Amino acid sequence: MRLNEFIREFELYYPPQWAVESDKVGLFCGDLERGIEKILIALDPSQNVIEEAAKGGYDLLLTYHPPSRNDFSAIVANDKNSEKIYFAIQHDLAIYSAHTNLDFAPDGVSAALAKILGIEFEKYLHPKSSEKLFKLVIFVPEKDFENFREALLDVGIGHIGNYGKSSFSASGEGTFFPLEGASPYIGEVGKLEKVKEMRLETIVPQHLLKSALKVIAEIHPYEEPAFDIYPLENDRIDGGFGVVGLFETTIKLEDVVERCRSKLVSNAVRYVGKSGEFVRKAAVLGGTGDSFIEDVIAAEADVFIAGELGHHSVLALKEAGITAVIPGHFATEWVILPRLRDVVEEIFKKFDVFGKVAISDVEEPIFNI
Repeated sequence: MRLNEFIREFELYYPPQWAVESDKVGLFCGDLERGIEKILIALDPSQNVIEEAAKGGYDLLLTYHPPSRNDFSAIVANDKNSEKIYFAIQHDLAIYSAHTNLDFAPDGVSAALAKILGIEFEKYLHPKSSEKLFKLVIFVPEKDFENFREALLDVGIGHIGNYGKSSFSASGEGTFFPLEGASPYIGEVGKLEKVKEMRLETIVPQHLLKSALKVIAEIHPYEEPAFDIYPLENDRIDGGFGVVGLFETTIKLEDVVERCRSKLVSNAVRYVGKSGEFVRKAAVLGGTGDSFIEDVIAAEADVFIAGELGHHSVLALKEAGITAVIPGHFATEWVILPRLRDVVEEIFKKFDVFGKVAISDVEEPIFNI
């Protein structure tokens, strides 16, 4: 498969529109027409990891963190913002990063972290998305309606919370007058037609709008189908930052700490709370959790598990009666790499690619204890 084909498939799992607006995600370098058979997966595109990929003959380095958070006008050697990309280009290595869009995804970082720690999903900690939503309204002949609706919803649109393929339909009458040069599906040129039609409404996220319009162009029986697209103010789609859920039973805070130590790739697990204190309801977030303290308090969690927390965030939690467990940034985000490997293998299988997919061997927590 080519790089552009891989990206198209991968972004069906993790659309870049799910990333926060300031984040830099997507392809940083690479030939879109190049064949892809070997992919290395890593948390960070560090120099060691890029050299590992180059030495191993990998075609693509797929990372969680982007190689640079800053804008740059040129890719040159010995420049702190672009030198990694320069090195990758020299070694014919493509680099693609999925960051906060991977945080937001239903099977993303926090969901993976909660699953590993034995926390049953209840809801998203912060369910607001930066992706735009649209309402698509289209009119279809009654006799073609069910087949058309099925084909359109199969694109993946119509998601509202935990419900898929949601739509609304109503019957009515459509009229049209085929002019000279028309090739009508129903009726005759020069004669007013009245047709029993169905009005179909459904929700479409921005990243699937083009796919929905493609289905309309290919499947709708009319030569000139009528449809409307309305931008929506609501932003609730299937995903969110962080997870709120329950441990299987009430457990001691020390047991939560020990679970993090035994199940995560962590050099140290810090915690705030009283020895012997019991917890059940947990808020979980991979990476830095300072921006979500108000969400944690509003969720009335017993404990907040996050990769990093600042002094003032911990103090706010303590004053709200919420304990905190901090396994480290690396540990809480590394958990997504096995899931990325599974996704890549699914894409390879779809395209009958018998290639190599591996997780970096050189990455480890950066702090010593």
